[in-house]
Amino acid sequence: MGVIVTNDFSKIKKEELNQLYGNSRDYAAAFENSYAVVFALDEKKLVGAARVLSEGVETALVVDLRVQKEYQSPENAVKKQLVHYLEEGLMNRRVMVYGEREDLDFWEAVGYGRCKNAWTYFRPELSESGFLPAGYQFENEFLSNEKLGKPVKKQPQNVEIRYHAGIEGTSYEAINELLTKAFWGRPHQVERTRQAFENSSYAIAAYDGARLVGVARAVSDGTHYATILNVAVEPQYQGLSIGRRLVVGLAEQISAEVIVLNTHPGAAGFYNRITEYRRNKYVFEKQTGGNPEKAMDPERRKEMFTPKGYRFPEEYD
Repeated sequence: MGVIVTNDFSKIKKEELNQLYGNSRDYAAAFENSYAVVFALDEKKLVGAARVLSEGVETALVVDLRVQKEYQSPENAVKKQLVHYLEEGLMNRRVMVYGEREDLDFWEAVGYGRCKNAWTYFRPELSESGFLPAGYQFENEFLSNEKLGKPVKKQPQNVEIRYHAGIEGTSYEAINELLTKAFWGRPHQVERTRQAFENSSYAIAAYDGARLVGVARAVSDGTHYATILNVAVEPQYQGLSIGRRLVVGLAEQISAEVIVLNTHPGAAGFYNRITEYRRNKYVFEKQTGGNPEKAMDPERRKEMFTPKGYRFPEEYD
């Protein structure tokens, strides 16, 4: 009969699921709190699994892709089945992956780029091997703002920024306007913004008086993983450490062991200055669906991803 894939949780035994991941953590609870799940079965035997964290609107984070050793092969057939199943339910989304070193070749082979701009809230219990040294820069990031000709923003004076966990009392129109301003005027849709924030697990907002000047949100399974999204600061308030307070304050709310954020190239210098975060080596990304004729510009791709096959020195061992 061969291996089949399914999202039917009723066919999965909790003991088998925990055994697949090889430790005593309750993975069944994490899977139950996920946006999407997939399992690989040989007859009734669980041989692989993966899951997704998402707000169901814009982004998705694939985690815990795992296949039993005896079902692994050079062709990675079972892993491909699992990923293909998940992708079919995540069309037209920005799909990120929190991966591992041993899966480098696999993710590149199935069309994912290795992200240059992913950071993780660094806790002492996390392995150093998954992260770059604090403040690490890629070759194209050594130009200063002055050399790039970026204007110095005129900032408001004598502000007293107030931070609030959650967005209660703030209109989605105000959040949507802030996102549009913070992301270079790129239009955002109020309804999508509402859905994204309502479906998120955590949020934080910054105010100057009654004025919303900063916001961020996160999606989490409550125990293992979380991803921080939509970190936005009103342009004229940038440079006042509001962004840092948002991403650190939001992480402090989250109980998950691994908190990852994936941002744009222009924010690399900002996140490198936040000592609580470290640059991650094994986050991957792919835009599912869409028009292939509108592929990412090659120069933009260089800013976003390492070249296919790029390896750090220690990865040649």
